[in-house]
Amino acid sequence: MKNATAFLVILMLSTVLPAQDTATAAAHRLASAEFFAFGGIGRAAKTSDGERDFRIVFAQPRGVALRQFEDIFASGNPEAKGYALVAIHALAPDRFKALKKSLKDSSIRVTTMSGCIVEEKTLFSVAKDIEIGNYDHW
Repeated sequence: MKNATAFLVILMLSTVLPAQDTATAAAHRLASAEFFAFGGIGRAAKTSDGERDFRIVFAQPRGVALRQFEDIFASGNPEAKGYALVAIHALAPDRFKALKKSLKDSSIRVTTMSGCIVEEKTLFSVAKDIEIGNYDHW
């Protein structure tokens, strides 16, 4: 019985730990996202690397994901901050409101991509788009 229990613990750890490593790696990549985009982009309408990494981090338990997105917002590039705001809006709406308010006079600019269109917007403008539901479909 002890051997079976030990085997199950080892088996569980061998599946959980790689998933955490994957999420940590995704969070690091997301912190330097090339652009902020959800949905198909480019001629091939492919999912952006940033969105793929966003989904990996968001799939973590709620508290873990929120901490990672808070870290990304604090230290990531402007595009990463956009992804972090989407997650924080879903996970902690009151925190999102406080962050959005703090961005009102910010000049931080985010490179966004929708389909084949690349555009620069202020982070506050991205936050307003998030708040009205423009990125709820992810």
